[in-house]
Amino acid sequence: MGNLSNDMRRLRREVDALRSDRGALMQSLASGAKNLTSTVSAMQAGFASAHRAMAKKTGEERGAFVAGVISDVNCLLGDFSRDRVNMARKGKHDRGAFLSEMRRQVTGMCKDTADDLMGARIAWRGKSSGKSMSVKLKKEPVFAAPEFKAEKPPVTFWEPLKEILNKTTATHKAPAIDPPKAKTPPPVFAAPQAQKQKARASHDEKHAKAATKKKWGGK
Repeated sequence: MGNLSNDMRRLRREVDALRSDRGALMQSLASGAKNLTSTVSAMQAGFASAHRAMAKKTGEERGAFVAGVISDVNCLLGDFSRDRVNMARKGKHDRGAFLSEMRRQVTGMCKDTADDLMGARIAWRGKSSGKSMSVKLKKEPVFAAPEFKAEKPPVTFWEPLKEILNKTTATHKAPAIDPPKAKTPPPVFAAPQAQKQKARASHDEKHAKAATKKKWGGK
């Protein structure tokens, strides 16, 4: 055989070898792609499982945190309500005691003033008596302790956890507590018949002056 035949045989063998190598390479690539697909699928499944576990754990932690916050807020609201009621009760009692003492002092001052005016009137008329004249006033007011109604239950703050977790921008306002209404204190008692006594004293003084002038004029 000639050189051409040998070259063609060698070329044919090389072509067959390259073809078989290419087939093996394609099979290896297909097997690698299949293995890579299964590996990626397993990795994605692991990621999904870890994500679900983490979401469940964080959800439970958020629920416990929100429940703790709600409990703390309820305790604070209850304490604020009790403190406010106690402060209002104490302030009302102190104001009532102060007003009662002031009424007592003012009534005593009015009585002393009325007795002084009566004594001055008697002295001006020229009458003298061993006993001191005292003006009877109305009954001194007595301060009665205020009655308090039963304390209202403290305000509670509650909302379902699912709604709290779904609401990301919602804000909650605590209900306002109306302050207790204080009763208007009764007016302070004034001296009885003060104006009548004053007018009577002025009238008696004029008559006394007229009598004095007439007496001296006659002499």
